[in-house]
Amino acid sequence: MNLLETIELHLPRGFTIRDQLGTGATSAVYLAENDATGERLVVKVMRPGRVPQHMMDRFQTEMRILQKLEHPRIIPMLGTGEARGALFFTMPYVSGETLRMRLETSGPLSVRDTLLVARDLTDALGHAHARGVVHRDIKPANILLGTDGAYLMDFGFARPPLGVTGNGANSDQGWIIGTPDYMSPEQVEGRRPEDWRSDFFSLGCVMFEMLTGRPPFVASSVRATMRRRLDTMAVDVRSLRPDVPAAVAGIVRCNLEAHPTARYATAGFLRLAIDGALQTLDATADA
Repeated sequence: MNLLETIELHLPRGFTIRDQLGTGATSAVYLAENDATGERLVVKVMRPGRVPQHMMDRFQTEMRILQKLEHPRIIPMLGTGEARGALFFTMPYVSGETLRMRLETSGPLSVRDTLLVARDLTDALGHAHARGVVHRDIKPANILLGTDGAYLMDFGFARPPLGVTGNGANSDQGWIIGTPDYMSPEQVEGRRPEDWRSDFFSLGCVMFEMLTGRPPFVASSVRATMRRRLDTMAVDVRSLRPDVPAAVAGIVRCNLEAHPTARYATAGFLRLAIDGALQTLDATADA
């Protein structure tokens, strides 16, 4: 009996693992389906025997974080288990595509769709931040566009609230956490602890890309890309897309401020700005 067959024994009755949805350096994501009911589950598995201890700790921390989060824009965890030394957890399957896939196949989003996605993500972040969780890896690949809106996924790099850790010391000492195109200046510099406003910077990078088709900081290498946000301000999004309203450009610019205190203070203030921009956009369209 192989690993996946063993994991199936721990799933709810009637579920069979069908396909692999994705894979990373230390984990893989599978689709499980119940033939009788048609219900689908996502199974995220930490690969046994090839995972450094700090990554094992992070996987366990992600499970504990998801147990504390309950929000319509965050895909919940349904259950956890261990099979032949492999940790795994299950989540509901949500039909859709990642924002990364949408950008690659269809190009930039409309201004309205950008604001709607940003609004959903802001709500999800507000819920997480209120519980002491900082995501630290907001990027198009971690945003799922479902039929009813956007979902925030993958809390594998998240900074947990006090007291929520895996086995052993879940320390990021010596590690730069995040994805280079979307990291905040404080992430690049390794300043710890990054607070919730680091997520707003990453969301600003994603909004910039939704509107223009590319991240705000582009350079010839990963190191140069990371360094650019320390040395220069992002260009005004309207220089690449002139039809973006000033209010929307202002939201992006505020999120991309180099110093955390210059960004939105809370997800609530960011949500108010997004709602205002949507109302203005709708009023202009109806005029």
